[in-house]
Amino acid sequence: MKDRQPAAQQAGRPMVRGVSLRGGASGGPVPLLDAAEREALAAIGTVVRFPRGAILHDEGEKISSIFNITEGVVKTYRMTEDGRRHVLAFLFPGDLVGLYEEHRYLNTAEAVTPVTAYRLPVAALEKLLERDPALNLAFLSKACHDLRQTQRHEIMLARREARQRLLMFLDTLVPQASAIAGNPQGAILSLPMRRVEIADYLGLSPEAVSRGLHALVREGKLRLHGLHQIEVLDRGDLAALTG
Repeated sequence: MKDRQPAAQQAGRPMVRGVSLRGGASGGPVPLLDAAEREALAAIGTVVRFPRGAILHDEGEKISSIFNITEGVVKTYRMTEDGRRHVLAFLFPGDLVGLYEEHRYLNTAEAVTPVTAYRLPVAALEKLLERDPALNLAFLSKACHDLRQTQRHEIMLARREARQRLLMFLDTLVPQASAIAGNPQGAILSLPMRRVEIADYLGLSPEAVSRGLHALVREGKLRLHGLHQIEVLDRGDLAALTG
């Protein structure tokens, strides 16, 4: 049986999280790599660190490596023709950064927080995946998981009400959350991103994001803990509201 340890036990080594194509009991994201696969990636990779605001790669830059986040949060974005920033995704530990096509990065990746990641050279990674079918399947599972997340984002943007977009966004963050002691149905969500970054992700104004959050607080759905933490008082309630 493969040794798939919890994320907390994988710190310091590459880790990839997603919904496995083999399925699982939880149905949610799980570690996709065993200990040997993490060591194989570490052997071809280099640990790199980025301060908040640093650019991991630019849109249109020639591809050399992809990045596997082990600590911190990254956002990916593209600039529109009228100069607006469209945030495509927020990426967390266990995610891969570096989507490319025809040897060029398709978007810009920027550190939202201080970030630690493994830089994985594409040429070495391709050879490793060719030799290891199980690792190849893990990366395929991750690609399918990310595709589902992209589809969910598109559904989010199709919602007319800012409130519904916010609720769906918060629900996507729950797997990253820590459970509240004594309240198993709730969760503390870390929001390291600024309100303007959330707005750029949801296609809203920063003011609409702030108004929406405070409205959910008044309804008793959320409790704010400063600027960067939100308590979801009932996860089941949140999931029902997003429906």
